[in-house]
Amino acid sequence: MIRKSTFSLKSANQKKINALNRFMDECLRVTNVFIDLLWESQTPKFPNLKTETWLSARAQQNLSKQASEIVKSQRKRKRKTKPVLHKNSINLDSRFVDIRFDENSFDVWLKLSSLGGKMILKLPMQKHRHFNKFINDGWKMKEGCRLRKTDKGVFVDLYLQKSEPATRKTGKSVGFDCGYKKLLVDSEGRIHDVGLEPIYEKIARKRQKSKAFYRALDERDNAINRTINAISLENVKHIVAEDLKCVKKNSRGKIRKKFNDKLQRWSYPKVLEKLSRVCEEMGIAFTKVNPAYTSQKCSSCGHIDKRSRKGESFVCMSCGMRMDADCNAAINILHRGIFSPSAAERA
Repeated sequence: MIRKSTFSLKSANQKKINALNRFMDECLRVTNVFIDLLWESQTPKFPNLKTETWLSARAQQNLSKQASEIVKSQRKRKRKTKPVLHKNSINLDSRFVDIRFDENSFDVWLKLSSLGGKMILKLPMQKHRHFNKFINDGWKMKEGCRLRKTDKGVFVDLYLQKSEPATRKTGKSVGFDCGYKKLLVDSEGRIHDVGLEPIYEKIARKRQKSKAFYRALDERDNAINRTINAISLENVKHIVAEDLKCVKKNSRGKIRKKFNDKLQRWSYPKVLEKLSRVCEEMGIAFTKVNPAYTSQKCSSCGHIDKRSRKGESFVCMSCGMRMDADCNAAINILHRGIFSPSAAERA
C-alpha cells in the first residue's frame, strides 16, 4: 500500500521560494520541449534527451523520463494530439532529495540538490496530524518526493508505504448507497453523513479559484474524511458500493441551474476512493457494482418500477414493501455484489 502526505512550503523565506519557483518553471518548460522532441521523432524507447538549459544533466535525465511517460500514455490511449504539460509538478528521486527530521525549531527539513546552476535549497516544513498518523501506525517513508506548484503555493508530496494486511475471512457484508443529500447509507439502515449540502451551497457561492473557494473545497474534503473514518467496520469483511461514473455529465439544462451548481460540487469519486482506501488498510474486500435500477428495484420481491420511489421513500408497486429509499438501494447494491458476479468489479 502506498499513501501520500502533503506538506506546505509556506515556512520557507521568500528568497528560497523564488529560487524554487525558478527551478520549477524551468522544469515545466524543459519537459514540454522534451515532449515536442519525442512526439516528432516517434522514439519508442526512453531517451536521454538534452536541451539548452541551466538545469543539471541529472535533472534533464529525470525530466526526459517524465516526458517519455506522458507521451507513452498519450499514445497508449490512441490520442492523436500532442500532449502539453500545464500542471507544474515534478517527481524527484533520492538523487535530488534528502529529508531530515527534528534538527531544530522546524521538525522537517527538505534538502534539494543536483538541480543545476549550483542551486542547493534547504526548505523547512512542519509535521502535521495526517503524517504523524501514518508514522505512528508503522508506515515507512519512500525515498524521493513530488514538488507541486498551484494557485495556493508550492507543496511537497511525501510517499509512505506499508504491507497490505491479510484479507478478513470472517465478518459480514455491507452495501453502501452514495448520495447527494445523504453522503452514505448502508444496507443495515444506518446513515453516515455530516450534512454536506450546506457546504455544497457555500462552494457554489464562492468565486472560482478564490481563496474562499479553495477553503470551502478543503472543508468538503475534510468532512468526507471525517464521515468515513467514523464508520464502524470492526465486524465487516466485505463492502459493496456503487460504481458511479459520469453522474453529473450532461446535467446542464435538465435540472435547475441553482441545484446544478451545487451538484457539480458533489464529489462522489472522493467518497468512493476514501472508502476503498480504508478497506484496503483494514483488509476488507471492496467491490464496486453497476448501480443501474438499484433505486427502482424492490429489495424484497425484485420488482422494478420507477414509480416505487418517491423522494426519500420507497413503496413497492408490486408487494407494497415500505422502506427508506436509500436503504433499499443499498440492499440492492449488496445483493448485486454478492449474487451477481458479472455486475461486480473488485477495486
